[in-house]
Amino acid sequence: MPQFVSTLSAIFWGVLVLSILVTAHEAGHYFAARFCKTRVTEFFIGMPSRYKWSWCSKKHGTEFGITPVLLGGYTRICGMSPLSQVNYAQALALVQAHGTITVQQAADELGCSEDDAYSIFEMLVDWASIEPYYELEDGQKPDTRFRPTSYKTTLRDASFNTKFDDSFDENTCLMQAGSAQPLQQSAEAFFAQEQEKIYIGKKFWARFLMIFAGPVASFITGVLLMVLSLSVLGKDMPTNMPTVGSVVEGSLAQQVGLQAGDTFVTIGGQKIDAFTDFVLVIKEKLDKHESFELTYERDGVSQSVQVVPDQDTKIFGVRATVEHKHFSIPEAIGVTWNFSVQIAQFAVKLIIPTQTLDVVSQSSSVVGISVMASQAAASGVGDLLLFAAQISLSLAFMNLLPIPPLDGGKILIEIVQVIIRKPVSERAQAYISFAGVALFACLFLLSLKNDILRFI
Repeated sequence: MPQFVSTLSAIFWGVLVLSILVTAHEAGHYFAARFCKTRVTEFFIGMPSRYKWSWCSKKHGTEFGITPVLLGGYTRICGMSPLSQVNYAQALALVQAHGTITVQQAADELGCSEDDAYSIFEMLVDWASIEPYYELEDGQKPDTRFRPTSYKTTLRDASFNTKFDDSFDENTCLMQAGSAQPLQQSAEAFFAQEQEKIYIGKKFWARFLMIFAGPVASFITGVLLMVLSLSVLGKDMPTNMPTVGSVVEGSLAQQVGLQAGDTFVTIGGQKIDAFTDFVLVIKEKLDKHESFELTYERDGVSQSVQVVPDQDTKIFGVRATVEHKHFSIPEAIGVTWNFSVQIAQFAVKLIIPTQTLDVVSQSSSVVGISVMASQAAASGVGDLLLFAAQISLSLAFMNLLPIPPLDGGKILIEIVQVIIRKPVSERAQAYISFAGVALFACLFLLSLKNDILRFI
C-alpha cells in the first residue's frame, strides 16, 4: 500500500507540475499569435483526444479546454503547415459559392483526384476558412475516424471575417456556416486575404515571435517562480559556521562520537574557523588516510578524539548547520541567472556529439520528474516552487535546441527559408521532424533507463 500511495503521489505531482508549466509555455505561443493577429482555433491542456472538456471564447472564437491525456498541451495556430497543393483559391471559392459541397463534386470541378481535393479542403479547415460537414443521418460524427464527405462555409461577418479574426463584427449581417457566401472579389484576392490571417502568410519577424514566445514564457515563468520561492518563502541554506548540523548514520563521525551542535576547534593542530576550512582539511586527511586529533567544543567544554580513517573511508559524515534564509530580490535573481547559465550550457552540450551521452546519463524522463516533484512537494511549498522553476527554465532552453519538432527546430527552418528565399517543402519538413522525433525517442528511453536505475 505505501508503494501504491507513493506512485499515485508521483503521478499527481508530476502531472500537476508539467501541466502548469506546459500551459505557461503554450500561453506564450497563444498571446504572441493574438498579438500578430493570427487565427488560433484551440488552446488545450493535454494531448489531442476525441474526449475533452472545453468552452469557446465569444471574443476570439478559440476553443479552450483540457483533455484526459495530460502529457503536455498545445496551441493550434492556423496555417503552420506548408502548402502542398494547387487550386486552393479555386477550391475555397467553390465552397463559398455552394455553401456546402462534396469532395467528389469539388474534385470534378477542379479537375483533380478526390485525394487531392480532400488534402486541399483539410488545409483550408486548418486555416479556419471552411469547416467539415457531417451527414448525421448517415451516421457521420465530428469524432468519426472516417473522412468527411463534404465541406461547408464557416460563420462570417459582412466583411467576410471569421469568428477567429480580431476584426470580426457580430453586429453586422452574419453569414451562417453552410450558407452560400458568393465572393465580391476574385478567388485569388480572397485567398490572399485569408492567407494574411494565418501563420504562413505572416512576415518572418511575426512567425519568429510566435515560435520564440513559448520558450520566453517558460523562462519568465521559471524566473518568477524561483524569485518567489527564494525571496518570499525562503530556503534552508547551509551556514559556514564550524558547527555540526547533523551526523550521517553509520559514518566515521558517528563512530568517534560527534553529535549535532558540536563545534570544531582544530584538526591535527590546524585551527578551524569556518565549515569550509573543515571540509578542506578533512578531505586532505582522508585522502592520505592519516590519523589525526580532532578537537571540538560541546556545551562549552573542549574535548578531543583521535580519528583513524581506514583505506575505504571517503567521507567523514557530518553536515553543516542550516538556517532559513529569505533572499533579497537581487540575490534571488543572481541565483536564477547562475542556474539559467548552467542549463544553457547543459543544453548546448546535448547537441555536441562527443558529449551527448554524458549529458543524457545525467538526465531524467517524465518518470524521474514525477518522482522528484513528489519529493519536492513533501518538503514544502517552497521546494515545490523551486523545483517547478528549475523544470520551467529547463523547458525554455531545451525547447530552443535546433532540432525539430522543438521550437528551436522550427525557428531553424524559418531562418533557412529566409536564406533560400522559398518555403521548405512539406516532405522535407516531414523527414526532418521524423528524424527529430526518432532522436528524442532514443533520448527518452535512455533517460527512462536512468530513472529506473535511480528510483526503482
